[in-house]
Amino acid sequence: MFHRNPNLIQPPFTPLSTTRPPLFLLHDGGGTIYAYYCLSDLHRPVYGIFNPHYSRKSTFEGGVPEMGKTYLGFIVDTLFGDDQCDGKVSSSRVRVRPGTSKAGTGTTWSGKEEEEDRMNENENENNERDLILGGWSQGGMTSLEVARKVLDFNAAEAAAAAQKTGKQARKLNVLGIVMIDSMNPSPSSYPHDVKIANPNATTMLWGPHTKPETKEAVSRCFYEARRITACWEMPTWPSAAAAAASEDFEGSHDGESTCKKMGPPPVVLLRAKEYVPLQEEQVATGEVSRTDVHRKDELLGWGKYAEGMVRKVIHVEGNHFNLFTDAKRAEMVTRRVREACEFLEGLWKQGKDGGMR
Repeated sequence: MFHRNPNLIQPPFTPLSTTRPPLFLLHDGGGTIYAYYCLSDLHRPVYGIFNPHYSRKSTFEGGVPEMGKTYLGFIVDTLFGDDQCDGKVSSSRVRVRPGTSKAGTGTTWSGKEEEEDRMNENENENNERDLILGGWSQGGMTSLEVARKVLDFNAAEAAAAAQKTGKQARKLNVLGIVMIDSMNPSPSSYPHDVKIANPNATTMLWGPHTKPETKEAVSRCFYEARRITACWEMPTWPSAAAAAASEDFEGSHDGESTCKKMGPPPVVLLRAKEYVPLQEEQVATGEVSRTDVHRKDELLGWGKYAEGMVRKVIHVEGNHFNLFTDAKRAEMVTRRVREACEFLEGLWKQGKDGGMR
């Protein structure tokens, strides 16, 4: 696995991409982020968070909530850290100057570029960072937990700043979540007549050169993912009344009081069109892979969790497990993820759905 977590998958390739909020893609059930390296340019910094227990034969004792807390810590360290080396981006608003590939190169800039730099520094003095969360399968589910932890982080920062003179509160703005074929894992949301096939009925797609230790680690992570997801109490969100009573209650420009949304951030769902192939005897009895429990539902069950949370559904060719298995399909997923991120940015900028502020 990698030495850094998050791992920088795509550094900002152009000046424009550095102005866009970074995308943090959380690992799938196998604990890895290899699939995300199959994606081509997403026009923004892209980080992958892998399961830190992948090689340790240990687990998150606190389940998905502990996982979410840990991953939020990784994100905070990345976005608010001082280290600009190795492609680390501390803010989505920091611009890369023309002719400059990395800070500290000694490049001389024009007066106009220096003025833009000062404007960007002033813009960042409010200590806010924008980001988009997402991931394939379990990664999309875990993104919800991280997003909920962001609300607690912002509240704690605001409370600490209020008690200490001169302290500036840090704040994270989750513009939205890109779920790549992530389903609602709550058993209460399953169709009443669904028959779930034994996980062993699904054949794992290993590469010809996959090492035995990799197979063991991935299989172990899959088992743990099923275990902790089965007992996961999915996040609850502040009610409108609670939000109105919070410090996020403020006056609008036209003098009317408005409350910034504190519910789950908007979601774009990339939804596989096909079912996962199973063994003939499973198909004959009407069984489906666990990943296909909600395949007949356009929203993959999320409408039973939070109505209106999924703002856009994008259909993609393939089944849950083969979305990244060849270059053509991976390029298709790249275009859809790019579209999803731009859609979420548009919602945020237009103010039609404030995500989490």
